[in-house]
Amino acid sequence: MTAGPLRSLIDALGDETRRAEAAGEIARALGAAYLLLYVDDKELGLLLPAAGMPKTLAAGPRWRQFLARCREPGEFTAPVDIEGREFIAHARAAGQCAFVLAAGTKIAFPDEFEVALPMLCAVLRAQQALAIGRAEAADARAAAAKAHQLAKALDAARGAAAELNQQLRSEHQRKDEFLAMLAHELRNPLAPMTTAIEVMRRSPERDPALLDRQLALMTRQLHQLTHLVDDLLDVSRVSRGLIELRREVLRLDELLATSLDASRPLVESRGHRVRVVEAPAPLHVHGDRVRLTQVFSNLLNNAAKYTPPGGDIEVQVLQDGGQACIRISDTGVGIPKEMLGSIFEMFTQVPGSLDRAPGGLGIGLTLVRMLVDSHGGTVRAESAGPGLGSTFHVLLPLVAPPVRSAPADAPRKPGRLHARVMVVDDNVDAAQSLAEILRLMGADVSVAHDGAHALELAQALGQPDIVLLDIGLPGMDGYATAREWRRRFGNSANLHALTGYGSADDKRRTAQAGFDGHLVKPVSFEQLQGLLANAGVAIPE
Repeated sequence: MTAGPLRSLIDALGDETRRAEAAGEIARALGAAYLLLYVDDKELGLLLPAAGMPKTLAAGPRWRQFLARCREPGEFTAPVDIEGREFIAHARAAGQCAFVLAAGTKIAFPDEFEVALPMLCAVLRAQQALAIGRAEAADARAAAAKAHQLAKALDAARGAAAELNQQLRSEHQRKDEFLAMLAHELRNPLAPMTTAIEVMRRSPERDPALLDRQLALMTRQLHQLTHLVDDLLDVSRVSRGLIELRREVLRLDELLATSLDASRPLVESRGHRVRVVEAPAPLHVHGDRVRLTQVFSNLLNNAAKYTPPGGDIEVQVLQDGGQACIRISDTGVGIPKEMLGSIFEMFTQVPGSLDRAPGGLGIGLTLVRMLVDSHGGTVRAESAGPGLGSTFHVLLPLVAPPVRSAPADAPRKPGRLHARVMVVDDNVDAAQSLAEILRLMGADVSVAHDGAHALELAQALGQPDIVLLDIGLPGMDGYATAREWRRRFGNSANLHALTGYGSADDKRRTAQAGFDGHLVKPVSFEQLQGLLANAGVAIPE
């Protein structure tokens, strides 16, 4: 190659966009395999490929040792391995740059290269500095952007934290108000019950009419107390997913009739007028009869409580596409517009409504929302404002009516005159009172207060027909007692668990322990009647 074209190629080495191509042509012109250009990086302490040159090279340790020597000014020659082949590398190092020719034999740099060397080194250093500056600027811009994003995220986090703190303060305040109201509502039924007990104790003549009045009073207050506790337990169970829905196809008109019957005493005691507008044809939903009745009776009770005496309540049923819509309207105290979105939340009370309400914890609407949600429906409230009444809309998915078949005659179980029942509970008062009601119902009853004593009684007196066994016993709990009972006596008795929990998991656990039934405290008179009827005992009227 003549000097002119060679000088043009050497000049092209100063252009980083043409550098790799020019280096390849120069190497071929000189009979070499490679011409490689490097610039010394003082911070890293090594030679780096110049801009535009290949960044990686498959080479062995001899090549790395050779490059380390080229950081010093001068000429260097050594055998190296590149791309799996052995070459003789000849380097010219000057001005913090190194130029390396790799060939089968030693090749000297031409004079034109020596002339251009100072200028080339200056260009390579300037390009490296520019590349570093660009990288640093890009890093700075990226760091600034990240700092800006971090500042925005920090501001958002501070705002969210402030909002959360405000929400926590509000919930804490509502919780305190709820606990104060709970204490008040629990004392309400306890006070007349305590007074009734004193009246009965101090009555010198044991007047039957007086006793009946006090017993009726205590029964009403006990039902109120049980209702309060049941609402609390239901909210807890639903929120934790522990309520098992027993779904079936139900007629809405029948559900609402049952709910109206349940709410009738409160409605009539306040002198309200109730109007029911039914759908043109019966509508059916798929749900739990008890829980949906609870939903509508809660809404009816709510309307009755917060409507002044002599008010109007309307229940309207209509079809809205594939859903049934139940509207319960009243002419009561109404709801402030700002509270319509939070009226179904826990611990929420309409301001000023507590003095008007004849009792309740304010969690009835929370329970309504949870139960409706669990049935795949929705519930919302409407009100034009305080004193203008309220309307609650419940929407539930519609289903086709069931196909009716002729009822089969149920086989009758041969009866016996008496059933033997054992009550096992460490709460002495609870055990004795349950035993007394069972005796009044015609059963022969024995009582034990722990699992070991129950097993001893069964061994000594013979196995009873029914065992009502508390789960939370001291020492050997109800599960262990049931398993030991089955091991000793087999299936000679029907074991029924007494517990405060009724979730599907609780029932599964009692069944696995050998129980035949699962009863949630307090056990109702009707449940006891059913147990004794199945055992064949005659129930007195």
